[in-house]
Formats: sequence, C-alpha cells, structure tokens
Amino acid sequence: MEQHQHLIEEAEKAGFDLALIDASLALTHEQRARQHDRALALVLELDRVRKERDAKSQRSSDPSR
Repeated sequence: MEQHQHLIEEAEKAGFDLALIDASLALTHEQRARQHDRALALVLELDRVRKERDAKSQRSSDPSR
C-alpha cells in the first residue's frame, strides 16, 4: 500500500489531475466517446476559424491588392 501511495504522489507531482482521471473513468465508454467527439469538433472548428483569419489577414496585407 505504501508503494501505491508513493506512485500517486509522484503522479500528482508530475502534474496529473487524478480527480479528472477518476471522473473520466466514472463515465461509460459511450459517454467518453461523445466527450471526445465534442472536443474534436471544437478543435476542428477553431482550426477552421484560424485558417480563415490567416487567409483574410494575408489578403489584407498583400500590397498588390
């Protein structure tokens, strides 16, 4: 048990949020999959907006326009 506690303390020192891991493990597989899909959709939308912004910025800084 002492080794187990030591490993938990090491994980916390390394920055692992064990409460977040416990909360995730409490979800069903389907719930975790839906959570992943929502996070992926957000990342893809942010990437799309970034590309759109970059393209607009490039057009406005183009001296030939």
